[in-house]
Amino acid sequence: QIMADTTGYAVALPQTQEPVLLGAAMLGAVASGAHNSINAAMAGMSALGRLSEPTRPELADFHRKKRGVHKMLRELDRDSREAMRRAPGEAPT
Repeated sequence: QIMADTTGYAVALPQTQEPVLLGAAMLGAVASGAHNSINAAMAGMSALGRLSEPTRPELADFHRKKRGVHKMLRELDRDSREAMRRAPGEAPT
């Protein structure tokens, strides 16, 4: 649901309860020659489950803005640390 809300797109969930294990099995099937490609393994070994629709379309904009604020805070933190490293009288690290 979080992926659908943050992107604003419907997300197709896999039918399996263990998608990570299925992915590993698909890689093994390709490596063993049971399937000749990942796409062939996906087509033969998996199925789509339910679709998770965005709760509210405006949530995608909210999350986009939130990521922008997070980026600004990371940059401010990095710049603040750099300014303090250049501060006179700082103890050596």
